[in-house]
Amino acid sequence: MTGPVLAVFRRELAVERAGREALVTTVPFVAAFVVLAGLAFGPEPAQLGGTAAGTAWLAVLVATVPLARTVAGAEVADDTWDVLRGLVPAGALFAGKLLWTWSALAATWLLAEGLVVVLFEVQLTPQSIYGGVVGTLALAALTTGLGVLTASGPRRRGLLAALVLPAGLPAMLAGTELAAEQTAVLPWAVLTTLYAAVVVTAVWAVFPALLEE
Repeated sequence: MTGPVLAVFRRELAVERAGREALVTTVPFVAAFVVLAGLAFGPEPAQLGGTAAGTAWLAVLVATVPLARTVAGAEVADDTWDVLRGLVPAGALFAGKLLWTWSALAATWLLAEGLVVVLFEVQLTPQSIYGGVVGTLALAALTTGLGVLTASGPRRRGLLAALVLPAGLPAMLAGTELAAEQTAVLPWAVLTTLYAAVVVTAVWAVFPALLEE
């Protein structure tokens, strides 16, 4: 399975290098989102510090919507989606797409966190890093599954926001709490871990059926 998974991941990197669709759609959005949030919440450091974690995670959650459109967008546009899912086993296709989407969302989270650290004058803690790694994995699984589900038609793509955003709320809430000061770390870390495990397992289980849609 390792060979096909890495082949799919390398293909995703090649597609991104050629079109830079994820880079163009997510980086300016996240940067503008964090800067505008800082302006909206006011210049007081106490106010900004209390909203830093939520701002970063909300930016990541909303960024999953345009990213989901790229999961199978290139293949559908080139009319190669049927060929790809016929050549690559469902498990390997899911793992390769998941690995790429996770990398993109982790980079998005790092960008958002870096901006709030600089602009909101907060510190990055070990528990917030753990929440970022595990939370973006859960969001990546959701984005991969729903991106494939909605790739077959423009009407389905219109449902992305309505599907991804509510389903990703637990990751955003747990990640925000893990990054907040004076909060119980263990319950939120357990919630993040269980949520990620359930989402990855569920999407992996239904992924072959999604490919038949």
